[in-house]
Order: sequence, then structure tokens, then C-alpha cells
Amino acid sequence: MPEALRTPARSSSAAGRRSAPAGGIVQAAWLGERLLLAVAWVAQAPARSANGSAAADVLPLGLSEADGSTRLLTLVRGGAPDAPPPLRLAVGGRTIACEPDKVATAVVDLRTLVRESLAGLEPGTREAILAWLVRGVAAEASEPGGYSLCRRLRDVRDSLREPRPAAVVAAEEPRGVQVDALLAIDAASCWVKGWARDADAPVEALTLVSPEGARGELLEGALRLARPDVERFYAAGADIEGDPRSGFVALAELTAPSRLGTGWLVEMRNALGEAVEVEAPAIVRDPLAVRAAILGDFPLTERGAGEAARARLFEPALSRLQARLAAAVEIEDVREHGRPPRDPEVSIVVPLYRRIDLLEHQLLQFARDPQVAGSDIVYVLDSPEDAEALARLAPELHALTGVPFRVATLSANAGFSGANNLGASLARGRKLLLLNSDVLPAARGWLGAMVAFFDATPRIGALAPKLLYEDDSLQHAGMYFLRAPGSSLWENMHYFKGLARDTPAANVARRVPTVTGACLMLERARWERLGGLRDRFVQGDYEDSDLCLRLREAGLESWYVPEAELYHLEAQSYPGELRRATTRYNTWLQTHLWGEQIAAAMDEIPEVPL
Repeated sequence: MPEALRTPARSSSAAGRRSAPAGGIVQAAWLGERLLLAVAWVAQAPARSANGSAAADVLPLGLSEADGSTRLLTLVRGGAPDAPPPLRLAVGGRTIACEPDKVATAVVDLRTLVRESLAGLEPGTREAILAWLVRGVAAEASEPGGYSLCRRLRDVRDSLREPRPAAVVAAEEPRGVQVDALLAIDAASCWVKGWARDADAPVEALTLVSPEGARGELLEGALRLARPDVERFYAAGADIEGDPRSGFVALAELTAPSRLGTGWLVEMRNALGEAVEVEAPAIVRDPLAVRAAILGDFPLTERGAGEAARARLFEPALSRLQARLAAAVEIEDVREHGRPPRDPEVSIVVPLYRRIDLLEHQLLQFARDPQVAGSDIVYVLDSPEDAEALARLAPELHALTGVPFRVATLSANAGFSGANNLGASLARGRKLLLLNSDVLPAARGWLGAMVAFFDATPRIGALAPKLLYEDDSLQHAGMYFLRAPGSSLWENMHYFKGLARDTPAANVARRVPTVTGACLMLERARWERLGGLRDRFVQGDYEDSDLCLRLREAGLESWYVPEAELYHLEAQSYPGELRRATTRYNTWLQTHLWGEQIAAAMDEIPEVPL
């Protein structure tokens, strides 16, 4: 707010003080449809808030009159602009009451209330008002009408906050700060990347300020990085030295949610108490774009103190994003093609992402195998933009093959774990088979072989078959964990990958540390008790080994059966560049979550000779 508008806060009028024995109302203004901000006075400081016909939250403003009365700020919920609520405050064991007609006469526009009653207060008091206000309306900010409420909060913030001098990025200036990226993890946390330097004194605080006035500290727990580009820039000017680790990547936890895109600020304060501020770029809220950007930052942790930052910053941020993505997707439509079996032994869940042509190849193979054709088959369309094309194709394929199946269309892309979890929620079989759309049977009888082996094996948790490449070399004969020389990370590796199909050791059923989710069988009841695949991993890597490790934790084992053979075209709908980025993070996350248990699992199972 311009300084001219910051007139001193008015004293409560004599008429206002005489309106009730214990206090009265000075001004009120609507923040939201049913949310009133009011300035009142009381004969003594309020001991607590009370519920009358409306609830009131109270903040003393630290202003006392000669007669000992105190001014305070309240939030009153209820009523409407044409029917204000009564005000009820419990003070010293008595209730101060302002009936609706008296509240109505005190209502002014929000700008007037802020200018006349709040803007002239001391800076520390105004800062306390902002903090109290954004916390007090956090619930309403997330409800219908919350966006307009947040815009009003931004006006209040701009009127009440004490602005710092604007940071100037120039080679001859001793201090500078810049935000390169501002990404929304959820409504109350942000990923912030940038740099800050001060040649006069160490940077002591970096604070993100939302448009509504919520605050989040950046330096505590931040990953500090060398920024050669920044140092080169300053070296070109005056001979002013700063901390070479001027770069930072931070996870900011806000004191209240934010819904606005622009108006974000970062305040920087050095050890001498000198402060500047800079406007941050518009916040990016698209979760897929945010996830990709954070994964792109993950290599920054591969040097220096980055290892600790992985658990402190990257894992919480990406786990929240994954949960946010999963919660936003639902089954939008389920269509049956043919009559499904009444009491199936197996439900086969197949996610479909873009490559809907694979459905045709798979169903033609299924039609040749009565046990597969008689199973409960659920296709999960994870690319809803293809729904119209699949709606035309599916009836034709049922008519051609005679295989009954269902198609569940998702509201948005859910990824590997989300698509399987949603598909499994529709399953009717006692056993659940997760199957990739690019897995095709090599011959009939594969499902029967898996069911028979599963039923005959005590303590079995997960079972997977032999998977082949198109040239008949081995793609999967069970999986194990490996730490590469010089690495602390456990990777997933395939036994005998690339060797001949008839390699003797690959044709022996055996217990293995883990198996692939490309074709994985387990009891549906067990799946439901475990909660399905966890969404903490990104984009279809390591969810299968995580599931097997959770089964092991429950006392169950993973097995490989070679009598069931299928071809796996492997990642036909998954771009290689994206796979590399996610695998780097997922490999670390698996080690972080399961490192000791993986080592124990590898000790339990001897090496398999060729």
C-alpha cells in the first residue's frame, strides 16, 4: 500500500465503547461469502473464543485505551453480506454480544478496514496479523470460493507487509538473489531453485512469501550448490567476493495453503540484519511438469552433501507428487465386451497406455487358450485421449476373438502403479495376474502352468514366468539385486538376460529375490491387504520389487517358473529418455527404503550357476 494510505489506526469511538457493557464492534469487512473480518474492543483481553451463533477467532492487536479496554481482530464465520452474523466473544467469564444489526452498521469494504484500522499499526503487529489471518482462513481457501478469498488476502498482504528494498542483480552490487524455478508440490509446499549471495555478511535467512502472505523458510535443509555462472557474473564487475555455494534447491513448507499463481516473493536477510526481496516467477502447478523438473534436478545430489538431500528433499517432494497424481485419477467408465465369467480363478489386469494396437495382438493369442479366455480380463486405458479409438476397436475385437473382457477408462494418466491398482479394484478372481500390454504368449498353457505351480508351492507370495525377447533370447528368468562396483545403490537385474532360451539354469523353477511386474501372479486377498503397488516410485520402475520385498516382509517368497513362456517386447510405450531419468531416482529410493532387507535377501539365496 502507498505510504499515504497508511494512516494511523483509529481509536474505537466512544459510541462504539458504549454499545455494550463489556465491549463493542468498530469495523467489519467481508473476506469471503461467509467469512467476516471484524475489529472490536473489549474491556479486558479475551481469555478464549466462544461459539455463539457464529464462531469467532481472536487476535489482540496490542492497543489499549486509557480506560484499559483492548482492541482486537476477529474472524466470524456465518451469515452473508445481506444478513451479517452476530458477534460472540467470551471475555473474563462474560459474553460480549453484538447483534446482527449492530454488525451490519459496522460493515465497510475490506480496503477501508485495512487502511483505517490496521495499516497504521507497528510493522511487527502487521506481520502477526498476516500470519494469523492466512492460518485462520486456510480451510476456506481450499473450498468453493477460495480463489476469490485468496485474491482478497493478496490485497491485504500488499497493504500490511513491510516491503524490503528490491534486490538488484548487478556485478557491482554486494548482494543479490534470484529464483530460477518455483514449483508447486501441493497447496502448502513448493520446490524452489535459485541463488543468493551477499559479500557483506553471510546469508542468514531466505523466506518464500506466498501471494496471500503465508511464509516458508528455504535455507533450513536446503541443498547448497556452487553456481559458477553466478560467480563468473560477479567476477566481471567489482572485486566483490561472496560464498561460492550461492545456489540452492529447497523444499518450502508454507504456513498455509496458496492458490494464486503470481505475486510470490523471496526475502533475503544477512547476518547484519540487512534485507532485500525479489519477485519469484509464476508458480508451475502442473504435477507432471513439476515431477519432470524435480527429476531433472536429481543429478545435483550426486556430489558433495547431496546424499542427505535425497532423503530430506527429493523423496518427500516426489512422494507427495505421486500421491497427488494418484488421488486425482479415477475410473471414469467401465464397458463389458461379452459375458464375463461368474467365478473366475484368475483376474488378469492389463494397463494400456497409447499402444492400443497391442490389445489386438494379445487378444488373438488369448483366444487360442481356453484357460486364458475363461479368465476375468480387465484392460485399463491409462491414456484417456485414446478412449474414442478404443471404443471403436474393442467391440470388433470381441466379435473377432470371442474373448470376453472389460475396458476401464481412467480420467487421466495414472502411471504403472495407479493403473494396476485401479484395475485390480475391479478384479473378481481369487488370484490376480498383473500383465503388461506388450507381453504375448509363446504357446498355450502358460496360465495353467502358473496356476498349478502357485497352488502347489507353500509360502509363495509372487510368481513370474519366463519372458523372452523377439529373438528367443531370455529377458526374464527371475530377478536379483546388484550393487555395481563403486556404487552403494541396489539395482534390479535379470538372471541370464540375453542368453539362449534353452540355457539349462534358466529352465529350473526356483526361489528368487524378486520378479518382474510385467507378468506377476499373487493372491488377490494378499494384494488387498498390502494395498497394491505403492505410488512412491515414478513411472513403472521398481514397484514390482518393492511389492516382492513387502511380501518377503510378511514371510512369503518370490518364485520363477520356466514352464510358462511369454514374449515381452519391453517398454514399447515408455520413452527411453524418461526411463533413464526415473530409473536414477527409483534406484536410489529402493536402496533408501530397503537397503538392509535387500542385502539379507541376497544372502538367503545362493548364486545360480549357468
